[in-house]
Amino acid sequence: MAQMLVVDDEKFAVDGICECNDWSMLGIDVVHTANHADAARVILKEHRIDILICDIEMPDEDGLSLVRWVKEHSPHTESLFLTCHSEFTYAKQAINLGSFDYLLKPIDGEELVHAVSLMLQAVKEKEESIQHHAQYHRYVELWRKQQPLLAERFWQDLLSRRLLSFGDFLERGLQDAQIELAADGRVMPVLISIEEWQKTLDARDQEIMEYAVKKAADEMFLSEYAGEVITDRSGVLFVMVYTAGASRPANGWVEIGRRFIEVCRDYFYCQVTCYIGKFVSLQEVSGLCEGLKNRERHNVKEPQSVILYVPQGTGGAEQLSVPDKINVPEWSSYMLNRERDKVIALIHRSVDKLEARKIHQNQLETYYHDTLQVVYSFMHVKGISPSQVPNFPLWASAQIRSLFQYRHWAENMISTVMDVAFSAVESDGVVQKSIQYMKEKVEEDISREDVAAHVHLNPAYLSRLFKKQTGQNLIDYLIETKMTRARQLLDSKGMTVSAIAQQVGYSNFSHFTKMFKKQYGVNPQEYRNVTKRLD
Repeated sequence: MAQMLVVDDEKFAVDGICECNDWSMLGIDVVHTANHADAARVILKEHRIDILICDIEMPDEDGLSLVRWVKEHSPHTESLFLTCHSEFTYAKQAINLGSFDYLLKPIDGEELVHAVSLMLQAVKEKEESIQHHAQYHRYVELWRKQQPLLAERFWQDLLSRRLLSFGDFLERGLQDAQIELAADGRVMPVLISIEEWQKTLDARDQEIMEYAVKKAADEMFLSEYAGEVITDRSGVLFVMVYTAGASRPANGWVEIGRRFIEVCRDYFYCQVTCYIGKFVSLQEVSGLCEGLKNRERHNVKEPQSVILYVPQGTGGAEQLSVPDKINVPEWSSYMLNRERDKVIALIHRSVDKLEARKIHQNQLETYYHDTLQVVYSFMHVKGISPSQVPNFPLWASAQIRSLFQYRHWAENMISTVMDVAFSAVESDGVVQKSIQYMKEKVEEDISREDVAAHVHLNPAYLSRLFKKQTGQNLIDYLIETKMTRARQLLDSKGMTVSAIAQQVGYSNFSHFTKMFKKQYGVNPQEYRNVTKRLD
């Protein structure tokens, strides 16, 4: 609740202001009064005054002098001057002092109430600005001090399959990263997708706010359980919750996700969606994280929501037969047709069959070498060299001593080479299709969401993919494309500037002018005038 102070040497004027309105209805719970400047100063020292209504002409000291003192000793206070004179000199001094308004006596009650309402809004906005500024600088300091974490590097290497996920490799990796998690521990990943920024931010401020989102995710998802918040090598934010969190039911994680979405919207100016995974072994984490990213990729109908991960079907893999040994041409064919799920299903079914038979080590070695043959055959057809595959020598020479190791070795090996073969090509195709769409629709009012819908992808996913492939933000490219077309139309001299704005999809002329000037350094009319002179 706010407090107001009315200062006037005429008692009836003070009483009139106090009684002209029920000030509590505006959120003012206390109205203080004073008949001279000294009494006002005492009140200002003892109370936090939000609104000051002050007469200019007072016998002992004028209101202008009092407000100068207030600006120094109570800078948060908004001031409103009252006077019987309408001379410009008074108005000029009031403006120079930064007063909120300047009203002539006798005061109209409705006019005063309207002015005080606006002042209260200004007080609120000022407080919010101060709080945001303080919070912003707190995160700036944390961001400056933040050093690359060993734990983040570990997860980046594990998720990108640069780290072998079994045996001594995994144990050493956990120890080197100082992660208090056993090699047979379990982890639940939560993907945090920043879908849209609600406020225009430059690159540095966006990086800081992304860091703030990351810290908030740490505080909310890991307040009771061990874990890490990391960004993988493709720029996706993950919360990795360690085994101890398994005691929390799924709806508990959903509730945290909902609260996190509200915090991001209210404090960090962004819309996010949370994709909640499940607890799996370290060997299964990379596959699950890919599943979460795939769910994000195709989420075009559920923004700002919490989504529980549900494994996708295997596309008829349950019908696949499993012979006594690997059918190399068949496995290679599935890989070439991008049917990763079928190959993974065959690996799992093969392991299940072999476990039931209690196989010997030489049979396991046969499966190992046949799997390598599948991989080499695929790489040969796709023209992939071993140097293109992360840590290929380590994967290819790994010592497999159990079916458990074989299952995860084969799954990761095949996924890694398929990523190298298809990810860049697929990404490039999507980006080129998006660029072509923006060029074709340059004279329509299209948005980032429209571009994403055209390629059937989640807008956040597409934006991240576009930035990775081109080094430029998708929305910036869209604006640049429109401004290039606007410049071409300006050069033609056959249309008015306002008509050109409409032509390239801008119903708001001032926004069009702002975007054009940002792109070319001059507004559209100035650009046209310059080209005329050059002609």
